[in-house]
Amino acid sequence: MEQLQIGDQIVRYDPERTKAAYSTMSRGWAEVCGCATCLNFAAQRSTAFPDNFRHLLIQLGIDSEKEGEAYECGPEGALTVYGGWFYFAGEIVQIGEHLAMDASGFQYWFAEARNLPKPQADFGKNVLAVEFVTKLPWVIETQS
Repeated sequence: MEQLQIGDQIVRYDPERTKAAYSTMSRGWAEVCGCATCLNFAAQRSTAFPDNFRHLLIQLGIDSEKEGEAYECGPEGALTVYGGWFYFAGEIVQIGEHLAMDASGFQYWFAEARNLPKPQADFGKNVLAVEFVTKLPWVIETQS
């Protein structure tokens, strides 16, 4: 296990176990759900996250195309606020204040996964989530 600190949170994580779990998944939650809101999120995965968060996902062994959950929080001006999370193998060493934020307002934090829905894959006994909140425009056409 490796150790990482983000803000005042510290976690131990197993990137190889996490990569192995993601290799067994065919798709992320947005495609599993298939509703218009989730498909709008999926259409923007390549731009939905700032570079520092994308690098964090890679470090943890997470496939950024396979979120454990994505959900709409509502509109904010011309944008839609989304929340969600990615699962990974690990354990919290120091819980901290839970929140990191970058200059764009993108928010993320580590959380225990035991109160979240069961992941699609086997991440082992100790499963954590890196949760996020982001704002995205509506980019897909919807049928009336």
